[in-house]
Amino acid sequence: MRTILSRWGHLLAILCIPLQGLIYMFLGSTAGPELFYNYAWIDTKIPFIKEFIIPYVSWMPILYLSFLYLGLTNKPLFWRTLIIYNVGVMAANVCFVVFPSYVPRPEVTGTDLSSMLVQFIYSNDAPVNCFPSVHCLTSYMLIIILNRQMNVKPTVRIFASIWLWLIIASTVFVKQHSLLDVVGGIAFAEAAYWIVHIFANRLAQTRKKSEQSLSATPPSQNA
Repeated sequence: MRTILSRWGHLLAILCIPLQGLIYMFLGSTAGPELFYNYAWIDTKIPFIKEFIIPYVSWMPILYLSFLYLGLTNKPLFWRTLIIYNVGVMAANVCFVVFPSYVPRPEVTGTDLSSMLVQFIYSNDAPVNCFPSVHCLTSYMLIIILNRQMNVKPTVRIFASIWLWLIIASTVFVKQHSLLDVVGGIAFAEAAYWIVHIFANRLAQTRKKSEQSLSATPPSQNA
């Protein structure tokens, strides 16, 4: 058991995802009546396309599977990505408190699979705390890691990137978010990535200089 924990125990850190989800749900349930109407003229011109609910609901499984894959194949990148995730999402939570927003939703009455999935999402996720979109934040974070930090086959990179962009697009086509929410999610992901990236590089440089200074110090000689 100790061997298993020492080798795979870091995967338990993935539990921070449902923890962040609980925080999001709590903030949504405590949102007051004074909400910002986060919907611009251009958003009214974007059609509601119920079929985009398929990539929309694939977001959570992809997020878990991505972290599981990183945890099994690249432990340092797993930890860095997890830190980026938490920095970005916690910053989004702060924004939900100081800038609570909502978007209008259409009435969906169909009985086909796509319509029922939309109705399920609408009934379980209140249209509040929309800026920035966590769907977009985390999906774009995975796009960053995939294209800047991972060495994978071009076909895998292209297919995965396209699907992640479909998830981002789905947030406006199923009327869960506005374009401002999408831009905010991407901006928060970029900011979180660079904050963690710069901090990690500086920490590595400091550690390297410390090791060099220790190795350069001559051993003490006893008289």
